[in-house]
Amino acid sequence: MNKILMIVSCAAVTLLPRIIPYFASSALSKLPRFLRKCMMLLPVAALGALIFPLALTDFGVMWYAGLVGVTAAFITSLFKGPMILAIIIALVSTTGMLLAFPA
Repeated sequence: MNKILMIVSCAAVTLLPRIIPYFASSALSKLPRFLRKCMMLLPVAALGALIFPLALTDFGVMWYAGLVGVTAAFITSLFKGPMILAIIIALVSTTGMLLAFPA
């Protein structure tokens, strides 16, 4: 029973930041523009907070390969590149770092 409660609570914590902006869309129109944009970016920020630490710890001693991949994806997104392009560039740059500087 304890494991089921843990799974359900983890699912709720993950789902809430993604679902609140959807149901609050009518209330969002009354908020100032800056707050509206923050609420729309909330799911992306939550996802980033989950992914970034893993990108640094997943490669062990070669943590810089994950950092290079995240930085490449960030720069691609900063210049309004398509999401698939950011993903491909991050994969290629991380793989390139792992191959160029083997541990």
